[in-house]
Amino acid sequence: MLLISGVITELRIALETNANEVKLLTFIDERLSCLRACYRQRQNEFTEETVSFLKSLAPVQEALRDLAEAVEETEWVRTRDDAQELAARFMELKDRLTPHLVAKRAEKEIRELVERTKSLPFLAIVAEEAEFRRRRVQLESAARPCHRCGAKMALRESQNGYFWGCGTFPQCFGKRWLSHDEAKCLFPT
Repeated sequence: MLLISGVITELRIALETNANEVKLLTFIDERLSCLRACYRQRQNEFTEETVSFLKSLAPVQEALRDLAEAVEETEWVRTRDDAQELAARFMELKDRLTPHLVAKRAEKEIRELVERTKSLPFLAIVAEEAEFRRRRVQLESAARPCHRCGAKMALRESQNGYFWGCGTFPQCFGKRWLSHDEAKCLFPT
Protein backbone atom coordinates (compact mmCIF):
# COMPACT_ATOMS: atom_id res chain seq x y z
CA MET A 1 0.00 0.00 0.00
CA LEU A 2 1.33 3.41 -1.03
CA LEU A 3 2.12 5.73 1.85
CA ILE A 4 0.96 9.18 0.86
CA SER A 5 3.21 10.92 3.37
CA GLY A 6 6.19 8.97 1.96
CA VAL A 7 5.46 10.18 -1.58
CA ILE A 8 5.09 13.75 -0.35
CA THR A 9 8.45 13.44 1.42
CA GLU A 10 10.02 12.07 -1.77
CA LEU A 11 8.67 15.04 -3.71
CA ARG A 12 10.01 17.56 -1.17
CA ILE A 13 13.44 15.87 -1.18
CA ALA A 14 13.53 15.81 -4.99
CA LEU A 15 12.80 19.54 -5.10
CA GLU A 16 15.63 20.18 -2.63
CA THR A 17 18.23 17.89 -4.23
CA ASN A 18 17.55 17.51 -7.98
CA ALA A 19 18.94 20.16 -10.35
CA ASN A 20 18.08 18.31 -13.58
CA GLU A 21 14.86 19.84 -14.90
CA VAL A 22 13.90 16.89 -17.12
CA LYS A 23 14.44 14.22 -14.45
CA LEU A 24 12.72 16.33 -11.82
CA LEU A 25 9.72 16.97 -14.05
CA THR A 26 9.44 13.26 -14.88
CA PHE A 27 9.69 12.36 -11.19
CA ILE A 28 7.00 14.88 -10.21
CA ASP A 29 4.69 13.75 -13.03
CA GLU A 30 5.04 10.09 -12.01
CA ARG A 31 4.44 10.77 -8.31
CA LEU A 32 1.45 13.00 -8.97
CA SER A 33 -0.06 10.33 -11.19
CA CYS A 34 0.22 7.82 -8.35
CA LEU A 35 -1.25 10.29 -5.87
CA ARG A 36 -4.21 11.06 -8.15
CA ALA A 37 -5.03 7.36 -8.30
CA CYS A 38 -4.82 7.13 -4.50
CA TYR A 39 -6.91 10.24 -3.95
CA ARG A 40 -10.02 8.67 -5.48
CA GLN A 41 -9.91 5.80 -3.00
CA ARG A 42 -8.27 7.37 0.08
CA GLN A 43 -9.32 10.98 0.02
CA ASN A 44 -9.46 11.20 3.81
CA GLU A 45 -5.68 10.59 4.05
CA PHE A 46 -4.91 13.81 2.19
CA THR A 47 -4.56 16.67 4.65
CA GLU A 48 -5.21 20.28 3.75
CA GLU A 49 -1.45 20.90 3.93
CA THR A 50 -0.80 17.99 1.57
CA VAL A 51 -3.37 19.19 -0.95
CA SER A 52 -1.95 22.73 -0.74
CA PHE A 53 1.58 21.41 -1.37
CA LEU A 54 0.41 19.34 -4.33
CA LYS A 55 -1.38 22.34 -5.83
CA SER A 56 1.84 24.37 -5.46
CA LEU A 57 3.56 21.89 -7.78
CA ALA A 58 1.54 22.95 -10.84
CA PRO A 59 3.46 26.22 -11.38
CA VAL A 60 6.72 24.37 -10.66
CA GLN A 61 5.91 21.82 -13.36
CA GLU A 62 5.12 24.61 -15.82
CA ALA A 63 8.39 26.38 -14.98
CA LEU A 64 10.33 23.12 -15.38
CA ARG A 65 8.81 22.60 -18.84
CA ASP A 66 9.74 26.17 -19.76
CA LEU A 67 13.27 25.62 -18.42
CA ALA A 68 13.72 22.43 -20.46
CA GLU A 69 12.54 24.28 -23.57
CA ALA A 70 14.87 27.22 -22.89
CA VAL A 71 17.83 24.89 -22.38
CA GLU A 72 17.13 23.34 -25.80
CA GLU A 73 17.03 26.81 -27.34
CA THR A 74 20.59 27.58 -26.21
CA GLU A 75 21.94 25.65 -29.19
CA TRP A 76 20.14 28.06 -31.53
CA VAL A 77 21.73 31.22 -30.08
CA ARG A 78 23.69 32.93 -32.86
CA THR A 79 23.82 36.59 -31.81
CA ARG A 80 24.31 38.67 -28.66
CA ASP A 81 20.71 39.75 -28.97
CA ASP A 82 19.55 36.11 -28.89
CA ALA A 83 21.79 35.39 -25.89
CA GLN A 84 20.58 38.43 -23.96
CA GLU A 85 16.96 37.58 -24.63
CA LEU A 86 17.44 33.98 -23.52
CA ALA A 87 19.42 35.04 -20.44
CA ALA A 88 16.51 37.27 -19.42
CA ARG A 89 14.20 34.29 -19.85
CA PHE A 90 16.47 32.15 -17.66
CA MET A 91 16.48 34.91 -15.03
CA GLU A 92 12.68 34.86 -14.96
CA LEU A 93 12.70 31.05 -14.72
CA LYS A 94 15.22 31.20 -11.87
CA ASP A 95 12.84 33.48 -9.98
CA ARG A 96 9.91 31.15 -10.66
CA LEU A 97 11.87 28.10 -9.48
CA THR A 98 13.37 29.61 -6.34
CA PRO A 99 13.73 28.15 -3.63
CA HIS A 100 14.14 24.79 -5.37
CA LEU A 101 17.62 23.52 -6.30
CA VAL A 102 16.75 23.47 -10.00
CA ALA A 103 16.88 27.29 -9.87
CA LYS A 104 20.66 26.83 -9.79
CA ARG A 105 20.39 25.19 -13.22
CA ALA A 106 18.88 28.40 -14.59
CA GLU A 107 21.72 30.38 -12.96
CA LYS A 108 24.27 28.09 -14.63
CA GLU A 109 22.67 28.67 -18.03
CA ILE A 110 22.76 32.44 -17.44
CA ARG A 111 26.49 32.32 -16.60
CA GLU A 112 27.22 30.24 -19.71
CA LEU A 113 25.23 32.59 -21.94
CA VAL A 114 27.00 35.64 -20.52
CA GLU A 115 30.36 34.01 -21.22
CA ARG A 116 29.29 32.95 -24.70
CA THR A 117 27.92 36.42 -25.47
CA LYS A 118 31.44 37.83 -25.47
CA SER A 119 32.23 36.02 -28.72
CA LEU A 120 28.88 36.55 -30.48
CA PRO A 121 28.10 39.34 -32.95
CA PHE A 122 25.16 41.71 -32.57
CA LEU A 123 22.09 40.99 -34.68
CA ALA A 124 22.54 44.24 -36.61
CA ILE A 125 26.04 43.17 -37.67
CA VAL A 126 24.81 39.75 -38.77
CA ALA A 127 22.00 41.38 -40.76
CA GLU A 128 24.44 43.86 -42.31
CA GLU A 129 26.80 41.04 -43.33
CA ALA A 130 23.91 39.07 -44.83
CA GLU A 131 22.80 42.12 -46.80
CA PHE A 132 26.37 42.63 -48.08
CA ARG A 133 26.56 38.97 -49.18
CA ARG A 134 23.23 39.40 -51.00
CA ARG A 135 24.52 42.49 -52.84
CA ARG A 136 27.77 40.69 -53.66
CA VAL A 137 25.94 37.67 -55.13
CA GLN A 138 23.72 40.01 -57.12
CA LEU A 139 26.76 41.85 -58.50
CA GLU A 140 28.62 38.60 -59.28
CA SER A 141 25.62 37.23 -61.18
CA ALA A 142 26.01 40.13 -63.64
CA ALA A 143 29.79 39.77 -64.01
CA ARG A 144 31.26 40.56 -67.40
CA PRO A 145 33.62 38.14 -69.17
CA CYS A 146 37.38 38.48 -68.81
CA HIS A 147 38.85 40.80 -71.42
CA ARG A 148 41.86 38.46 -71.85
CA CYS A 149 40.36 34.96 -72.07
CA GLY A 150 36.57 35.39 -72.06
CA ALA A 151 35.98 33.41 -68.83
CA LYS A 152 33.58 34.75 -66.22
CA MET A 153 35.12 37.30 -63.84
CA ALA A 154 34.90 36.79 -60.07
CA LEU A 155 34.67 39.47 -57.41
CA ARG A 156 37.90 39.58 -55.40
CA GLU A 157 39.05 41.58 -52.41
CA SER A 158 42.49 43.08 -51.90
CA GLN A 159 43.95 45.52 -49.41
CA ASN A 160 43.03 48.26 -51.89
CA GLY A 161 39.38 47.21 -52.15
CA TYR A 162 37.25 45.02 -54.39
CA PHE A 163 38.07 44.28 -58.03
CA TRP A 164 37.15 41.84 -60.77
CA GLY A 165 39.60 38.97 -61.28
CA CYS A 166 39.45 36.25 -63.90
CA GLY A 167 37.62 33.18 -62.65
CA THR A 168 40.35 30.96 -64.11
CA PHE A 169 43.12 32.56 -62.02
CA PRO A 170 46.05 31.58 -61.85
CA GLN A 171 45.86 30.47 -65.53
CA CYS A 172 44.71 33.95 -66.51
CA PHE A 173 45.66 37.17 -64.69
CA GLY A 174 42.92 39.33 -66.20
CA LYS A 175 41.58 41.94 -63.78
CA ARG A 176 39.81 45.28 -63.67
CA TRP A 177 38.56 47.63 -60.97
CA LEU A 178 34.87 47.96 -60.21
CA SER A 179 33.02 50.61 -62.15
CA HIS A 180 31.43 53.45 -60.19
CA ASP A 181 27.97 51.85 -60.56
CA GLU A 182 29.26 48.42 -59.48
CA ALA A 183 30.94 49.92 -56.42
CA LYS A 184 27.73 51.77 -55.59
CA CYS A 185 25.77 48.49 -55.88
CA LEU A 186 28.18 46.78 -53.48
CA PHE A 187 28.44 49.77 -51.09
CA PRO A 188 25.22 51.82 -51.50
CA THR A 189 26.03 54.37 -48.79
